Formats: sequence, C-alpha cells, structure tokens
Amino acid sequence: MGRLERPLAPDAGPVTAFARELRMLRTAAGSPGYREMATRALFSASVLSEAAAGYRLPTLQVALAFAEACGGDRAGWERRWHEAARTEGGDAAPRPGAKAVQTHQENELRAADVRAVLPPPAQLPMEPHTLVGRSALLQRARSLTARSHGAERPAAPLVISGQVGAGKSAFALRLAHELAADLPDGQLYANLDPAAGGHDDAAGIAGGFLEALGIPAGRVPADPGQRIGLYRSLLNRRRLLVVLDGVRHERQVRELLTAAPESRVLITSRSRLLGLDGVHRMRVPALERNESVELLARLLGGDRVGAEPRACLLLADACGDLPLALNLAGRRIAARPEWMLQHAVSDLIGDRRRDPARFLGRLRVGDDALAARLDDAYRELTPWARLMLRQFAGSEHAPSVDDVVYGSAEELAALVERSAQPVEDLLERLLDAGLLDHAELPGQYGLTPMARAFALTQPDPTQEAPPAAPHTGTPVPATA
Repeated sequence: MGRLERPLAPDAGPVTAFARELRMLRTAAGSPGYREMATRALFSASVLSEAAAGYRLPTLQVALAFAEACGGDRAGWERRWHEAARTEGGDAAPRPGAKAVQTHQENELRAADVRAVLPPPAQLPMEPHTLVGRSALLQRARSLTARSHGAERPAAPLVISGQVGAGKSAFALRLAHELAADLPDGQLYANLDPAAGGHDDAAGIAGGFLEALGIPAGRVPADPGQRIGLYRSLLNRRRLLVVLDGVRHERQVRELLTAAPESRVLITSRSRLLGLDGVHRMRVPALERNESVELLARLLGGDRVGAEPRACLLLADACGDLPLALNLAGRRIAARPEWMLQHAVSDLIGDRRRDPARFLGRLRVGDDALAARLDDAYRELTPWARLMLRQFAGSEHAPSVDDVVYGSAEELAALVERSAQPVEDLLERLLDAGLLDHAELPGQYGLTPMARAFALTQPDPTQEAPPAAPHTGTPVPATA
C-alpha cells in the first residue's frame, strides 16, 4: 500500500498554493506513489510528501525533482518556485554569499535521501594485496584528487597511465578503496578492456551505471545523448567514486566526464589520453629493485627470499621490475615450495638472452599472461610503429644496469631511415601503447626487457601483407 497523502496546510498563502499545484501535477500524472516517484527524483518519499503538504516551501532542488518525477516542465516549475519564494518574502532565495553553503546542504540532503531509497552501488573489485611501494605516488594521487576547502572548482578526473604490466589497475584500486571512505553514495566500476567484455562507447557505459544507480532499465533513455546527460546529472547530485579501467581511447570516456562537485573519477590507461582536457595525469613506473624483492617476499615468503636473495635479484632483473611479471613469476614459483629457489628461478628464466620467447611464454598463471597483454598493445600499432619497435629491440644498444635499452630519437631515426620528427611521433605512439617508457634524459626512450623480448619474437612488419583499403582493391600504404 502506498504512502497516504499528508493533509494540506490550512493556510491559503503562496506556499500552500504552490503545494496544491504540485498535487495537481501528480494527479495529472496518474497519481504515482511517492515511493515510485522517489526512484526517479532521488529524494525520499517522506521529503516529496512534505513538499506537497504546504507547511513550508520546499527547496528548489526538491521542487524540481518532484515536478520532473511527474513529467513536469523544469523551466516552468522553476519560475513558479521563484514566484512563490518572492511572494512569501522569506529567505528562500539565498543571497550570493550563502548560495554555495545552501547548495552543499542540498547535496548532503539529497545524498542522505538517496541512500534511504536505494542501496549505494559497491562495484569496486577486491583491493590488491600485493601492491608494494608506491607511497610517494599515492600521496601525489591523494593531492590531485582532493578538493581544497572553499575551492571554486571541483577535483578534476585523474588519468593513471603506464607501460604494460606496470600495475596501473592495482594502483588505481588501492587509491579507490581509500577515496571510497569519504564518498558514501557508492562506487561505480567499469573495465573497458574488450577482452573483459567492456563497452566501447560512452553511452553503453552510462547505461550500465544508470542501472547500478537504481534507474529501472525501462527508464534508461534509449537516446545516447539523453542517457549520458542523465548520468552526468546523477553524478552531479551525489558523492560517488567512478573508476574507468583500461581505457583505450579518449572517445570512450570524454562524454562521461563532468565537473561533479562532490564525486571523484579515476581513469587507467596505457595511453596518457592527451586528447582529454581538464584532467590531471600521473604515470606509474616500474618498481624500484628493493620494492621488487619486497613483492617477491609477499608471494614466496620472507624466509624463502631471505635465504636466497641472489635468486630474487636475478628474477627481478629478468622481469624488468614490472609488477605483473613479478606477480606471475612469483605465483608460479610459489606453487613449487619443495624446489630450491635458485633452481626454480633458473628453470623459469632459462637462457632468456638466446631464447626470449621461452621466459615470456612461461609468465602465465591461469587466464592471465603477460605475452597476451603485450600482444594486445602491439596489435593497435601501425606497421611503421611495429617496425620501429622491432628495430629498437634488435639494435646494438647495450642494456643499462637495469636491463633497459635506452635510445634517443635521433639515434633511433636511423633504424627506420626516417627523419627525427616523424620518428618522435612513432616513439610517442609506442609510449602510449605501453611498450616504451620515457628515460630521465629529455628526448630518450627506454625499452624494458619484457617488451624487448616480445618484440624480438614478432615477424618483420615489412613482410606482413598490408590490409586492403575499404571500397577499393588497392593496398593501404604503411603510414605512421
């Protein structure tokens, strides 16, 4: 049985008249129950019922939510509310100095009412337990996602990028679980990786989020623009955490970003997503060597690592200090507790200089494999970028002390016989594919052991058959 209508206030003033008009609008809409209206308005049934009682003028936000839940015109009802406020002569229309305070109070009220009507979504995956180090990065990320008291602008979305296997998602989840404590309206999470069945378009992502926020599937707009607009409106009214994991390109998420005053948005991507405006960016590097050893100690046990530290250093070196490679290798070795650590590491690594494909192929646990992720990034490259990567991997540049091969744009230009500027564009593409990393010296790039081993196993791109051009029988020229 639905909520009974509260008696209308006996006073015949403008507030009561406004409430009577709200009741007439509800009757014209078929007298929907207040609980049904609450799922649309995102205010509780008691707040909506009180708005139509006429004892005091509801806030503008409540009045507009009531009207929209009954199909009323937003602009028209906003005019009616202002007329009632002026006629009443109270302080319903706040002074400019108090506007920000009232807005915050209304957002708090709405958030509390939403939580009373719908359970908040809690979509974050389990927090990673093998994340080590990253203390300075986490501190910087907290600073970038914090909104200073009294700041005019809300916190901008944070783009977290890095090479394949650097632990971007694990880092973002650790940060997300920290931020979630101060965002009580819930957490939304979407894995945009096609391998995980993620949506490729903003409208599809928005549709999933709307249903998670309690919007019935039948009320999610079919029009992509309206669907995204409704999602932005809800984000603007709540204190939510949104994590968009594994973004491939800017158009997947550009329309989802909005200046929500109380919500936070985290984005992970191999690319820096330079096409997105108004965001903060940070890059997750490989681990320091002592952090790699700490990670192996968590996977293999401190006693086992302490007894054979040299074997751990050898494994960390072979993995290029990449968290994913170390994690896969560590879990494989942990499954053989009866083996001496030195023996297990030697068996796993083999002769990686002569046969790089063997070690890379063995970095697999269950359905997770480093080679598969590298291959996924490689397939997105143009033929020229593939050639650049292969030539870089096979060059005579000696690996540094951390086994990373470094080269400048000028040096690498000779490998593909192109001028320096186009080669820099190719190198930046490889960087955004997660297959290269910036060196500390300007203009230099680093090729990690894992990416180098993968590139050496790939066929010569100049021998690959070019794809056919659409609508023609002529081949597409290899371009950068």
